[in-house]
Amino acid sequence: MIYQSLIRILSPLIILIIAIEAIKRKGGKRFFCQRLGLKFSKKTGQNASSPIWIHCASIGEVKAAEPLIRNLLISENILITTSTPTGATLVQELFSNSVNHNYLPFDWPYAIQKFLKTFTPKALWVVETEIWPNLYRLTQKKGIPISLLNARLSQKTLNSPAWLKATYQKTLQSVDQILARSQLEADRFETLGAPVEKIKVLDNLKYAGLIDQPNYPPIIEREYVLAASTHHNEEQQLVSIWLKLNRPELLVIVPRHPKRRDQILKTLSSNRHSIAVFSLNEPVIDQTKIYIDDQIGALMPLYAHAKLIIMGGAFVPKGGHNVLEPAAVKAAIITGPDMSDFEAETQLLLNKQAMIQLNSINELKHTIPTLLNSESKRQTMGLAAYQVIKSQSHILNDYLKALGFNES
Repeated sequence: MIYQSLIRILSPLIILIIAIEAIKRKGGKRFFCQRLGLKFSKKTGQNASSPIWIHCASIGEVKAAEPLIRNLLISENILITTSTPTGATLVQELFSNSVNHNYLPFDWPYAIQKFLKTFTPKALWVVETEIWPNLYRLTQKKGIPISLLNARLSQKTLNSPAWLKATYQKTLQSVDQILARSQLEADRFETLGAPVEKIKVLDNLKYAGLIDQPNYPPIIEREYVLAASTHHNEEQQLVSIWLKLNRPELLVIVPRHPKRRDQILKTLSSNRHSIAVFSLNEPVIDQTKIYIDDQIGALMPLYAHAKLIIMGGAFVPKGGHNVLEPAAVKAAIITGPDMSDFEAETQLLLNKQAMIQLNSINELKHTIPTLLNSESKRQTMGLAAYQVIKSQSHILNDYLKALGFNES
């Protein structure tokens, strides 16, 4: 099998990459060892019952699974794996010591076997998109049922080389159920060769837990427009457009990857006198026109008090980001042309006139002032967005029932 041969031949390179990631992402020795299948952490005093094993690749998947995990913590022993230190940090922030966290070992058979022997899970739930042949094969061989939650596939996966698609198809035969987040995703799994009888559409798990939002206190005193989860080549263009508009509001930029702070500041060096940065403890003063908020986990309060949201990752080919969170706090949302990672959600919001999708970033110079000058238009969009979220309040119970649990 090509896949099995490749992961053996490329083992030295894979180990090097894991070592580099451990340093670059500050995952340390624990990240390095556990990704290699060494020194797993099993909680002392852990009860005898085997855990439900939930794999969440990184931050987005952890946040998607959060309502499900919280619902089960009272009665179930939960083991969470992630592939990134940022995912691990969020698990710790959300659940502290109430769950057991380990990094997912790379897909070498010995590493997966050791993991399964250490924890003896009673079920494996994989959130969104992680198809690992040895993980699935060896887990099924142990008689452990596998479910894909909020399952999705990219067009890139469907365009993979024939040998890789054949590997994916064979791997998916080991899965007990695929709970797809939209009909489009279900169709993609069917195209890839997943058994049709195992596919069920349950819609996006990220709707769960969004209805009852707390009253977030404001963290910025000035009125502001929020550019959320921005990527390289978006910040510079946004700032250029914003400064030409000469608006009284503050432009708050939350980069998707906070570690890009220095790179962002370099591209905006000519406007540095008008920029304040959170991580540098720079205050927002009257002369500040741009505020770079490069902390993790502060988006919801920022969404709640923004006059307008510009979702990043959609004006460059990154597939967009989660527009459901700002929708849950009745925000007026603008996004760009590439929302390929949220196609169904985007279409639903557009159908309800709850969001505006632009064809290019240059259109912002007209759309921003139009919306900022019309409070009624922003309120109408925000209420429509919230109604979309409210209409999906059944999602959590749907997933619980599909996974064999009673409704909450």
